[in-house]
Amino acid sequence: MKNPAPKLIEIQKHYLWNKKMKIERLLILILLIVLMGTAAYHKLAGDFPPEWFIRKFEATFFAFIPGGLTFAFSSIVLLEVAIPIVFTLAIIKKQFSLNNGNQTNFLRLGFIFSLLLFVMLTFGSFLVQDYDNGFKDFLYFVGIYFLMKQFKE
Repeated sequence: MKNPAPKLIEIQKHYLWNKKMKIERLLILILLIVLMGTAAYHKLAGDFPPEWFIRKFEATFFAFIPGGLTFAFSSIVLLEVAIPIVFTLAIIKKQFSLNNGNQTNFLRLGFIFSLLLFVMLTFGSFLVQDYDNGFKDFLYFVGIYFLMKQFKE
């Protein structure tokens, strides 16, 4: 007769590992909520669009489209507002994995919005030849991408 103790120990290790993963994933989501939420708050609290944004993009094609600068800035703010909301919904729904089957996956949506935001920011930075910020935005994109991979089981 087999000893059930090794199987029980394996189940306990698996349970503790899953619990640890959920805590780590929860902390990652909280960090992303705070980062994006703070950025959105600061943008919403000031001028819309702010003077620095207008000055930075006044020589681009966005400035020649009626309302183009306002639309571009609004798109960034919309994503920065949506990302913390969607990640909060993922926490409430206890979605700590990207593998949720057919269920609406707020976690996946939050990561897609984050990647889209950093594509937009990278494009904008390179558009005005701000290569230092463009590179930083690219690194944020890569960081979000690798964080997203940590949420696959």
